[in-house]
Amino acid sequence: CNDYLMYELAICINALCFDKKNKKFLINRNKVKNLIKGYESIKKINQIEKNSLNILCRGAALRYLLTRIYDYYNTPKNAFIKIKDPNEYLQKLIIHNNFNNYENYYN
Repeated sequence: CNDYLMYELAICINALCFDKKNKKFLINRNKVKNLIKGYESIKKINQIEKNSLNILCRGAALRYLLTRIYDYYNTPKNAFIKIKDPNEYLQKLIIHNNFNNYENYYN
């Protein structure tokens, strides 16, 4: 099992497979299916890797949430960078926390 590649897939799911509607982020299962289908056209995902996807998606969302919270409170307001809203990844983390297996990303 290559956890690093599965973590990269989890990061991609968080970055690419959510749609924003009225300030609310919703998972787009069709995007997840297509991302995984493309991934599996190169490397099949075994059952151990499938079992790890949810916890890796949670970890990836938590990592970005914490980074955004840190930046929100520690970046000078006059900095040239755009401070991103941590709430995006809080919403994504909540969605992942409501899932409990690989199939939840499809159904």
